[in-house]
Amino acid sequence: MFPSWTVIGLLLTDVFLLTLAGIAWRFRTKPGAKLFGLLQILSAVWVGVTVLGLSQSPGSTRLRLWGVGTGLSLLVIVFWFGFILDYTGRNQWLSSWSFGLASLPLVSGAALYFVAPAASPIVDQVTQTTTPTGTVVEATIGPIGLVLAAYVYLVFLVGLGLVAKTVIEGSNLFVGQALAFGLGSMVTTVASFLVILEIPSAGYPLTQVALGVQAVLWGYAVFGQQFLRVVPAVATIGERAVFDDLDNGVLVVEDDTTITRANPQARAYLGDDDLVGQSADLLLERMGVSALADLPTRFQHRGRTYQATASPITNWRGESVGHALAIQDVTPLVRRQQRLQVLNRILRHNVRNNMTVSLGIAERCQHHDDTDVASMGETLAERSRDMTTICEKAVEIDRTLNDPGPTQRVDLDTLVEDVVSPLAEQHSEATVRTAIEPETVETNAQVLSLVLREAVENALEHAGTAPEVTVTASRADGKLDLIVRDDGPGIPRSEVEPIIAGEETALDHASSLGLWLVSWGTQSLGSEVDIDATRTGSEVTVSIPTGENRQETPDSGATTSNQSDVGT
Repeated sequence: MFPSWTVIGLLLTDVFLLTLAGIAWRFRTKPGAKLFGLLQILSAVWVGVTVLGLSQSPGSTRLRLWGVGTGLSLLVIVFWFGFILDYTGRNQWLSSWSFGLASLPLVSGAALYFVAPAASPIVDQVTQTTTPTGTVVEATIGPIGLVLAAYVYLVFLVGLGLVAKTVIEGSNLFVGQALAFGLGSMVTTVASFLVILEIPSAGYPLTQVALGVQAVLWGYAVFGQQFLRVVPAVATIGERAVFDDLDNGVLVVEDDTTITRANPQARAYLGDDDLVGQSADLLLERMGVSALADLPTRFQHRGRTYQATASPITNWRGESVGHALAIQDVTPLVRRQQRLQVLNRILRHNVRNNMTVSLGIAERCQHHDDTDVASMGETLAERSRDMTTICEKAVEIDRTLNDPGPTQRVDLDTLVEDVVSPLAEQHSEATVRTAIEPETVETNAQVLSLVLREAVENALEHAGTAPEVTVTASRADGKLDLIVRDDGPGIPRSEVEPIIAGEETALDHASSLGLWLVSWGTQSLGSEVDIDATRTGSEVTVSIPTGENRQETPDSGATTSNQSDVGT
């Protein structure tokens, strides 16, 4: 006899389910893929048992197959929920007692159906009827069965809630696959509810038929939404690993100041393994503050210095629900700052004063009758002046870059003239030209002047006996390029490479602080510096981000070039 359309549909459903299982096997290393594959296989077995049961005549064999199929349906729920836990990155729940406890009613119900389907306390009465679809079994559910059914729908709601929560808190990347997965699950859940209402007829395997629709939707998730390829579990597990493995201590504090989470580093820093559940008020008191709003602050604990900062935690509506408290061990930084302060004081006073004394002695030696002594005095004087210059420059770097002050609107052409003119006067043998359009930029005038002065001074001192130095400016891609060119021999690569690398070594190091000053200054401005040496000279370009900071001239919006010879 030709099989019914229902049976044909169920056989096609088996094909779809086993296909999904095969695809899951390909991605078995991905979180959730193995459980997803097992879920499809178990569903396929359930559908296969249903087909076999429909082909049977009424009797004990048909009843036994119905019990096996019903028990498998409960185990499908267990695997479905387990997959969701793995898929959303909550795989640690799978090995906990809580998952076993949650699965116990479903597994117990399945065992009862497997062993004694007709005598099970879950059902009151079972009847078998031959229909065009095949032999169907109609069961009247008793009180225990109703409770179990309600529990199945509760598990369904919790599972979909976990998926929705993960997607809402995560990336839009998972929205499409989560919707397809959720819709597929809802199709079978609604079908199971209709079966209870005996729609379309008592005993009709509507839930198993709906598995075909579910398989199509899940197939769309796999092929169209990267389901199994890209899963939220990786992001969730990664976030958890980052939280646990961070070098900084992190605490999560509720709005009522209860500590709800603490990573291992926080417990190690504070010497307390029982932080969770405590009030943060005691911790804040140890830090020397009375509320989270008083952070950031530094505090001492067991001979080390820590920096504590707080960031608000908000829900999807933007409402504050707590704070993340970060604790960083800044002891090495504090000790380094102390060493730098001492060294800076020595450089500022002791070394500079001693160089002044040395310079005085050297100048006296220069006038000695003995030519050898006079020559040594000249060399000593030159070295003393160089050392004094380095000391003064180091002090200026420390003073300017440590406290650069606020940014402001600056007339660029005026700033360049103010920097370049005194230098041109000091180097009368040089030719210094500027070509700057009259405009304003938002920047730190003190730092920019320091950088420009150092770049121009470097060109004047190292570009030959009668150097030509040009300072120009141009705009491109939302940046203003301030360019200093000279016609000297070019800056040696040995001077430039440490600046590009950002560090010095025993073999690669600059001979002075000049280029370092230019580099540090541009970094302080949020800018970039490019140092280029060619056969025709050197070129230092400082790129300052400006956005829409260009100021147009009052006439037609065009600007005029302001060229001047500052020195000859």
